[in-house]
Amino acid sequence: MKGPIRLVRSQDIAGYENRGPIFEWSDGPAYLMIERASFGGKTGAVLCYYNPPVHQVGNPGLDAYLEGLGRVLNEGDAFEFLLLYGANDPVHAGGDLKESLGKLDRTLEAKEKKEQEGASPEEIDRLFDWADGRLKKGIALHGRVREIAGRMRVVAVCGGGTRYGGSAEIPLMADYLVGDSRSAMCFSEAMIGLIPGWAGIARTLIKAGPVNARYMSMTSREVKAEQLQKIGIYNVVVRVPFSFPRREKTEDPKADKARYLEALEAHDRETGLLLLPKGLEIATCPEKDIPVVSEAERAVLAEDEEISREVARRKDPENYSRFWGKPLREVKQEMAEMGRPLAPQSIEALTRLLSGYDPGSFDETLFVEEEMRADARLYRDPRFRAGLVATLEQRVADYRMPQ
Repeated sequence: MKGPIRLVRSQDIAGYENRGPIFEWSDGPAYLMIERASFGGKTGAVLCYYNPPVHQVGNPGLDAYLEGLGRVLNEGDAFEFLLLYGANDPVHAGGDLKESLGKLDRTLEAKEKKEQEGASPEEIDRLFDWADGRLKKGIALHGRVREIAGRMRVVAVCGGGTRYGGSAEIPLMADYLVGDSRSAMCFSEAMIGLIPGWAGIARTLIKAGPVNARYMSMTSREVKAEQLQKIGIYNVVVRVPFSFPRREKTEDPKADKARYLEALEAHDRETGLLLLPKGLEIATCPEKDIPVVSEAERAVLAEDEEISREVARRKDPENYSRFWGKPLREVKQEMAEMGRPLAPQSIEALTRLLSGYDPGSFDETLFVEEEMRADARLYRDPRFRAGLVATLEQRVADYRMPQ
């Protein structure tokens, strides 16, 4: 079997012992395995998720996460830690946007038909159950991880490159995060027409504070590993002293692909030999030895006024009128200077959600539920399709309300 499970099941890490699987799921090349393991005199579980090429978490993967974590809970007091681990590849995506567009188009077609037939608003709204169901699974995953965290230490290893959407939100559910020095997180949802709907905002509020949560969710800008450590999201950053493999372009594309996949496999193992031991160390060391950035020491990615100015500029569709529909590669310089357009409906939803944040009375579970409901409403917004299509086609989105 390829991917990160090979290292997890090996004996190549000093002091680590794999004691066999407690849960296994696979679907083609994708898999989620949970292994019983020991390290530093402690027993725990290592969850390994793999879904090449970009490791997005679809509905089958969510189901596997929920079932597998249920097995961890059933172990009772047998475990002292849970380590979330996965591939160390260049990109870790959020949801499957092609799948979402297909479902949305079918939904809009059915919606038009039902409206013509005089169906009730409630009946029409049920057409979006596919979106609600996925969001509910994501929130259930948060609840399960946090329930486990009440019994044992939960650590996530963020290996590889940039994590988008759900691939960033899942490790954020953990108590402590170990980051690859080349990695980053990006809440790209506001450029698509959604918001982070799997507790991403709630967990960022807890770990990085309201200003940084506002910056990450509203600007959709990529935040690098060093910054993630300074704001309190990463506890440890492991320096990885080599770059990601690059795909050659010769006259034999098939051979190019084969060599690239082989290089990715070797890179995954080499990176894992640096990251996995550190993750195990953080999972088993005395809690006082884990680096934590205090609220007083926490860096701020941008001041509130600066965030407000940028968001106000980027959420106005008319500011992008001369770029609507153009390929991003053709206006790369302009988008670097301006920032890609933000969906106004996403900014409105984020503004309402964050304005209700009160650190003195913050209830994570209630906030996460409101986060989910806010995201669910955005799937129903008529501008959502424009964001999906523009993202898939890598074009500049036009977020004017359809006529």
